[in-house]
Amino acid sequence: MTDDSSDPSPALTEYAELHGCSCKVGQGDLESLLADVGLTETQEELRFGVGEDAAARAIADDRCLVTTTDFFTPIVDDPYEFGRVAACNTASDAFATGAGDDLTFLVVLGLPRKVADAGTEILRGIVDAVDEMDGVVAGGHTITNPWPIAGGTVVATAPPEDLLRTGGAAPSDRLYLTKPLGTQAAMGAYRVRDGEFAETITETATRPVRAIADEALAWMTTPNRAAMTASREFATAATDITGFGLLGQTRHLAANAGVGVELTRLPLIDGTLELSRLFGYGLEDGESAETSGGLLLSVPERRTDEFEASLTTAGVFHREVGRVTAGDGVTFVDPTIERISRGR
Repeated sequence: MTDDSSDPSPALTEYAELHGCSCKVGQGDLESLLADVGLTETQEELRFGVGEDAAARAIADDRCLVTTTDFFTPIVDDPYEFGRVAACNTASDAFATGAGDDLTFLVVLGLPRKVADAGTEILRGIVDAVDEMDGVVAGGHTITNPWPIAGGTVVATAPPEDLLRTGGAAPSDRLYLTKPLGTQAAMGAYRVRDGEFAETITETATRPVRAIADEALAWMTTPNRAAMTASREFATAATDITGFGLLGQTRHLAANAGVGVELTRLPLIDGTLELSRLFGYGLEDGESAETSGGLLLSVPERRTDEFEASLTTAGVFHREVGRVTAGDGVTFVDPTIERISRGR
């Protein structure tokens, strides 16, 4: 993250009331909207679609086309980093379904006139991130918009046997997370630069707020491609942790699979727990919105050793965070809170 004292970049976050994936429509409102227009029923033309992280359609006996779209408001002021986060977050929905081949990105970009010059660096960040994911930016659409937005549409392919969906989890499976939680608290605290509340944040934080935010940004700009590649041989179900938070995304996975989930561990970016309590984000209850979070993966118990070895070899962070049960809903079972720092 650039040094604020010399950074000429426009304060993008000041042009939006909600930031990152916290700008998403609430889970209940979204479900009602889809039901109102009849999009909750199975679509015969698709292998899966509405209700999953992306849509998959067979285009050959050995190949499926996966598509998804995602965009949001800035969670960071630096335009280049905003672009990188937006690209990683968008592609994550495709990676959550096991797809990553032939990745093609179509950019969605909207900016207020006063910060239109930021468009170059936002786009540069998107292009660099997509290149890191072995994809290509093929075009897109740019508009003038009151709130800055960035993201796009991702198209990718995968063999049908590699596809994952949320409904595949089964009782006795173990649940794993491939990034720690806490991006909302980290970036929310970092955006408060002066005034009495800034002093309160500094007094509350257990580490320098800048260090916490830098680690959150590093996680948000880490693509989930390596996690997807290393895990899809073993996983039975997957989703990515974004605006609905750990609790909302886990509830969705449990409901689609007709199972229950017990959450037993919460890996948190070191320093975000206290900040979340100050802001009232509900991080320790799984309610805090995450932006460009990790994959939540369900893995049969008999394959967890192989799975963990695969992720370790790929250099992918992972923690077992719970288990799948024969019940329903999501419960917290005296979860262990683990503070995660990339520096140690």
